[in-house]
Amino acid sequence: MPFALLIIGIVLLIAAVRGTHSDLFALVKGDFIGPNNFIFWTVSILIIGSVGYIPKLKPLSVAFLVVVILVLILTKGNPTQATGGFFEKFTSAISGVGAAATTSKPAATASQAFTLPTIPTFMF
Repeated sequence: MPFALLIIGIVLLIAAVRGTHSDLFALVKGDFIGPNNFIFWTVSILIIGSVGYIPKLKPLSVAFLVVVILVLILTKGNPTQATGGFFEKFTSAISGVGAAATTSKPAATASQAFTLPTIPTFMF
């Protein structure tokens, strides 16, 4: 649990330094509110996992969790929308095509691509 809190803190710190915290919050909000949200998957995994605490039902719970994970990975997605399954999203992320690549922002030059934000220095 401490590692999860540490990772969340690092992500929030990076978003705050870059000034993209509002984009991060909108992205997380979109995962839990609206169409195609993640709440149904979370609730189903929690229910199936809680059934696993009954010793006689643990093999059944493990089997259902494997099925849920397989469905999450093997889902093809809807080709008419921006949604897609794991493999569609993975291949589009690797190839660099998708919603982020089709925006009208100009391409960054080599000197702009690896610049770090300036950190203010304070005189004491």
